[in-house]
Amino acid sequence: MTQENKRNPFDRLNFSGEIEPVIDRLALAYGIGKPRSFSPIGIGYEDCNVIVETGKGKYVAKMFEKERTSEDIANYGQMMEKVMEAGVTHPRILRSQDGEIIYSDSEAKGISLILMEFIEGKTYFELGSPTDDDLSKIAEQAARINRIDYQPSRVVDSWSIPRIHEMFERVREFIQPEDLRFVRRAIELYDQIPIDNLPMAFVHGDFTKGNVLKSENGDIYVLDFSVAFWYPRIQELAVISASLMHNLGDPRSLRERTEQIASEYNRFNPLVSKEREYLYDYALADYVAKFMGVHQEKFINGDDNAENRLWFDLGREGLRKELT
Repeated sequence: MTQENKRNPFDRLNFSGEIEPVIDRLALAYGIGKPRSFSPIGIGYEDCNVIVETGKGKYVAKMFEKERTSEDIANYGQMMEKVMEAGVTHPRILRSQDGEIIYSDSEAKGISLILMEFIEGKTYFELGSPTDDDLSKIAEQAARINRIDYQPSRVVDSWSIPRIHEMFERVREFIQPEDLRFVRRAIELYDQIPIDNLPMAFVHGDFTKGNVLKSENGDIYVLDFSVAFWYPRIQELAVISASLMHNLGDPRSLRERTEQIASEYNRFNPLVSKEREYLYDYALADYVAKFMGVHQEKFINGDDNAENRLWFDLGREGLRKELT
């Protein structure tokens, strides 16, 4: 078996041994044949996603990061059951030969994971912005997700919009003075949103370029529910408009993008007037969350990579364009 040399996220796991035997054991547990190769997926910040190829096909093993408790992992399994029942287009999740969604490797400090099919296609890191037709499909998937009746018990997501005050206190000293005033202004606008009066829902929370995939036949797949939680429903649309739909040098304003996704989404889940009124301010807060999250990764966690730089550039450009 060979392991490709890519950005390696295995240090997210509570395990420092050889990973190859872990891959062999999970393949046996799921009955997918002997692995020929495996490689970690470098994009993303939560968990450790590994492509595994065997004679029977290609799969993705989502190995849960070390900060997840056994309760978190069990809840993730329940959540994914509901996601599949709701008809969300997500890669098919396999069950182990014991009939379980979650597999735990007792020989590797209890590494737990789920295994899913690998979908041939490209994420919007490669494709750029969704086409209008793609956006309609994305809005439909978001609406399906937001109708799921499930409230996760907790979430580990320091980048989430509702935690921007905590993030600000962690990274304010690292933000350049010329950027600081834009960050403060966006947070001020967020603080004026009547959060308690907005409809709440089960929210994926991370509809970003790396988590939405367009398959070779044009289907849209929503990936990675690691930070899904019970939030104001418009948080979904805020992330889509500010993160998924935004490219560097995009001639459209954020307001234009929020209006477009709101119109598409409204066809499937009608929005109330307050959601439309405050969606733009909520989307500005997503710029801030991503921009500050990158500061956390670079200056506190010591991780400076191409993905971080993209979110830094998108956040800075977005804030300056909208608030200058």
